Amino acid sequence: MFIAGLAMVIVAAMFGPVASAGCGEPFKGQPSPVVTWMSHQENSESNGRATIVGLWHLHYTASDGSPFLESFKTWHADGTEFENAFLPPIGGNVCFGVWKEVSHLNVKLHHVGLMFNPDGSIKATFTVDELDTVAADNKTYSGTFDFKVFDPSGNLLQEVKGTTAAMRITVD
Repeated sequence: MFIAGLAMVIVAAMFGPVASAGCGEPFKGQPSPVVTWMSHQENSESNGRATIVGLWHLHYTASDGSPFLESFKTWHADGTEFENAFLPPIGGNVCFGVWKEVSHLNVKLHHVGLMFNPDGSIKATFTVDELDTVAADNKTYSGTFDFKVFDPSGNLLQEVKGTTAAMRITVD
């Protein structure tokens, strides 16, 4: 009885419309916005080696082919990362991570975040681990992700794997 009740609470918490989420909560079938003011350059503004450092427009796609999440992601030269998911800010749509270059044009990211209940208490934590490759032209990157949600006690609630695809955002 307790297990069945707990399962219902978990499902309601993860998919209920009143719950607020951190930057790891996916679109759940909502169309993504058209971002007309964003410039995806024709000519790379990089005047050196291709790098992940900079601002990117990122799409996550689940392994079943469905859209999972869309965001703006900034990779910093100091090995930190900042992501602003296309989600309501009230749920905590900003998250952080750390990254390192594992080989030329290839980076590994470990990203962490929180999900909140409507009263502001922590509902869950999550991690996103990525392996991404920057294109030699420095305009795009792609890779894989592994998204995991944990309850406040650290028990795994959900895991989604898939692919990443990003386009660099530039000044021009």
